[in-house]
Amino acid sequence: MTNVGHRLTPIERKEIISRAASGESLTAIGLHFGVTRQAVRAVLRANGVAGRRTGKLTDAQRNEVVSRFVGGASLSRIAAEFGVTAPSVRGLLLRRGVEIQSVSHGLRHDAFDSFEPDTCYWLGFLFADGCVSYRAGHLPQISVGLAARDREHLVALRNYLGCQNSISPTSPTHGSCQFSVRSQRLADRLIELGRYQQTLDERLVASRDFWRGVVDGDGSLGIYQRPAPSTASLAQLRVVGRRHLLESFVAFLECEGIVGLSVRPHRSIFSVGTTCGPAERIAKLLYEDAGTALARKAEIAARMITRQCGRA
Repeated sequence: MTNVGHRLTPIERKEIISRAASGESLTAIGLHFGVTRQAVRAVLRANGVAGRRTGKLTDAQRNEVVSRFVGGASLSRIAAEFGVTAPSVRGLLLRRGVEIQSVSHGLRHDAFDSFEPDTCYWLGFLFADGCVSYRAGHLPQISVGLAARDREHLVALRNYLGCQNSISPTSPTHGSCQFSVRSQRLADRLIELGRYQQTLDERLVASRDFWRGVVDGDGSLGIYQRPAPSTASLAQLRVVGRRHLLESFVAFLECEGIVGLSVRPHRSIFSVGTTCGPAERIAKLLYEDAGTALARKAEIAARMITRQCGRA
């Protein structure tokens, strides 16, 4: 049912882009979020993402699709040539009895079963920036998108999961890319640990690796010039997201002796932020001697840690 006047949150807009990039129809996306097809299309256009292309293939074209695939062409290449989506090409091939080797071969469906540092990190990253979607008749999908400049981080996630799924450009205009896998076990595990719930698993709340993943996903770190006439600079750290997630982050920091932060409304979501000494202490807590981190943010965190050590 369409909810007239419903304002989509930034998180919902991100999930709409992710679902459209995976081939889901505008109608299905609209029904899921309670908005019209036009509203979904407007979100995609605003972010430079094309909606799913539609159109029926002739019998001759269907035969050519099968021939092209058997000859070695990829699903995405065939889809682009015939003006349809990769999922529709896959469906045609399966109906014709063509065997399709899964690109998820080797996928570690148990990748999120433990609470090792790397596991907690990637859970935090996906809690902040990932999307879990369920569709009738399909395996659940876990997807995440990043700016093209951070593509190597998606490669690291893919390596951790042990598969070879493609990392696809989603918006040439905005320079973004997306990675996704399908797995009932991985999706259910994310939900079980609190991805869309009001409470998080306590073992994640206590993990600095989890929170580093959250900051890498939906946080920002920086060292900025103070307003004139001052020539000094200050460190800043900020995270945005769902309220319950950020409240757990604040609780984690308080347990580590970093107090005084609060969760505040930020447009349609919430944020936590601080500057100077507290920001540098958080950077040190999360990033010092870290095994896995987004390279760009790890570099900024290292500079923040150096500033703190210089005053110690």
